[in-house]
Amino acid sequence: MPKRNRANELRKSGFIAPVEAVETDQARAARLFAESVRQHELADKAAKERKAAAIEHQRRLGELTANKEAAAAKIRRLRENGRPNAQMREAEAAYRVALAELTEFETGERPHWAPVPPAVEESDIADIPEDGEYGEDGEDGEDGEVDREDESSSAE
Repeated sequence: MPKRNRANELRKSGFIAPVEAVETDQARAARLFAESVRQHELADKAAKERKAAAIEHQRRLGELTANKEAAAAKIRRLRENGRPNAQMREAEAAYRVALAELTEFETGERPHWAPVPPAVEESDIADIPEDGEYGEDGEDGEDGEVDREDESSSAE
């Protein structure tokens, strides 16, 4: 028995195969130009965002450095004036906080010696940044000290 010739059958039945649209040179050039423009716009937008982020980073670094320098200057003034105890403790605490914030900003990690950030009130919960600026509590308690009970129970 002879093979069926489906091509002949389709031709005889009047079936016309769909023809893919042929893109003209002008349409192709317009499409490529539009894609190029979009890519350049995205690149420009990304460059502007990087520049804005760098400016904000420099501003924040300058602010934190100025805070640390102001705290250090206050300590120097108090040392020259005979070191009033209460004011000196206050100034040293402010310096430790400023230095901890600067170190955390530069390294991305809160130093182990840093004072615990102030407690957040419920009304301020909406103002908490989502980037984890306040750090995370590890095994330390709220006072920054390792709980002795936890150490003794884990040793057993």
